[in-house]
Amino acid sequence: MERGIDYFIRNLVENVYVKDNIIEATVHGTEEYKVEIVKDNDEIRDLSCNCPYADGGSNCKHMAAVLFYLEDKENTLAGKDIGESIGKLVEEADKIIIEDFLIDILKNDEKLLNKFKSKLQCDISPTDMKRYKNQVNIIFRRYAGHHDFVDYKNARSFISELEEILDNDIQAMLDNNQLKEAFELTNYIFIKVGNQDMDDSDGGTGEIANNCLQIWQEILYKCDVKLKREIFNWFIAHLDGSVIDYMEDYIEQFIFDNFKEEEFLENKLIFLDNEINEYKKDKDSWLSSFRLGELALHRIEILETKNVDQNKIEEYCKENLEINQVRKYYIDICINKKDYDMAIELLREGKDKEKDWPGLLINYSLKLKDLYKQIGKHKLYEEELWALVLNYKAGDVELYKELKSIYTDKEWMKEREIVFSKLSPYRGIDKLYELEGLYDRLIELVVNSHGLYMVMEYEEILKDIYPKELLNKYENTIKAMATNTSGRAHYREIVSILRRMKKYPKGKEKVSEIVSDWRLRYRNRPAMMDELNKL
Repeated sequence: MERGIDYFIRNLVENVYVKDNIIEATVHGTEEYKVEIVKDNDEIRDLSCNCPYADGGSNCKHMAAVLFYLEDKENTLAGKDIGESIGKLVEEADKIIIEDFLIDILKNDEKLLNKFKSKLQCDISPTDMKRYKNQVNIIFRRYAGHHDFVDYKNARSFISELEEILDNDIQAMLDNNQLKEAFELTNYIFIKVGNQDMDDSDGGTGEIANNCLQIWQEILYKCDVKLKREIFNWFIAHLDGSVIDYMEDYIEQFIFDNFKEEEFLENKLIFLDNEINEYKKDKDSWLSSFRLGELALHRIEILETKNVDQNKIEEYCKENLEINQVRKYYIDICINKKDYDMAIELLREGKDKEKDWPGLLINYSLKLKDLYKQIGKHKLYEEELWALVLNYKAGDVELYKELKSIYTDKEWMKEREIVFSKLSPYRGIDKLYELEGLYDRLIELVVNSHGLYMVMEYEEILKDIYPKELLNKYENTIKAMATNTSGRAHYREIVSILRRMKKYPKGKEKVSEIVSDWRLRYRNRPAMMDELNKL
């Protein structure tokens, strides 16, 4: 069915010929196929196609494509007939009756009244804006209910109705050049959606936010300087924590992606300096440090946009090296200037400063390792690589292979044992054993591991070599699992493991032995017995 829709959408249905009760059409698939449909009045009596799939007696995607084509044509004609019929009805009706009817409808339907005024390109009064916002409020009340929560079942319809206002009502305002009003209503929806508690598994909030971004962009493109200043001030004012954090990110993105004129750049610098000073007071928390780095990078970006002298930008970086993102930025400047000694010093300092933050430490170490290699400091490069393999990023396969590449095969046989001796089973040594083909060590690791995760991870490569050991591992694990009384899901999991065991040499016998024992030992567990019967 889906492929049939796809063929229809891609206009692959051609040469449709209708005569009496027979419809013939050509559908372009991997080849050109002929479809024939026989109808009796409006009912389909027979479908045929000369494709291989239909030859087997089944309905095919080519038939579906033609049916979608016919349905689309019928709907188009029906819509045209209805339009002509309504047009004729209105044309023949008494003008006073039409006016009275229209007044009566518009009195009782705010949504239609807004659309009617929009069609007439009327100015939007405060009362009109209140009506638009009331429309939005009604949608929220309808879907959020008394508990003020939009559940997953209703989330898609909730978002769709709001998008209808954005796509129709607000777009009409944009078309009528009612930019200020479009901005006000867009902001109202944006803030209400951000503050609404809902199951957003499908990402509806992000869809609304992105739609608002596009509207803001169009407003900014069309508006004059006066309105642009009002818009800028609104955005800056709403970076004060009054908008929920993840929605505030959209506002911040919009501010820094736009407003490139000199007066706005200056205002952004003032805003950033105030924010940076506040975050510097609380830079001990990771979140504050990260936020501080984002703001500092925005400031550097603005300085570059203003074509500020490069020396001044570098001076700012030097004054703020305690900010991790600024340090990284300045390291890249040093590398590009071939000031490698300064870059190395900054990277080493960064490693030491961030030693309690593994992610940051690894990033500095990786960059330092690559820089040593780039400038030919081979001994330091090897030392940094060893530190990564054994400590900072232990068990990483790519770094392990990079370390291996600097030794001969004979040398590596000795060096790899140093790696193995330093790594625990929980730091990725299993991946290294697999890479080296050391299956005797890998099976020992698998057998001694907790649970069956590693068994299933390496079963494909170990099953033919160590079937007995793996079968014993399965047996010991499920016997331990069976000692715990639990629900039906637990017993289903045990039975699924028994099915895997049956595929091993002598597995069927082993499973039969285990099940026979359990039927006696756990006979008072009806759910378990029921699941074993399904085995």
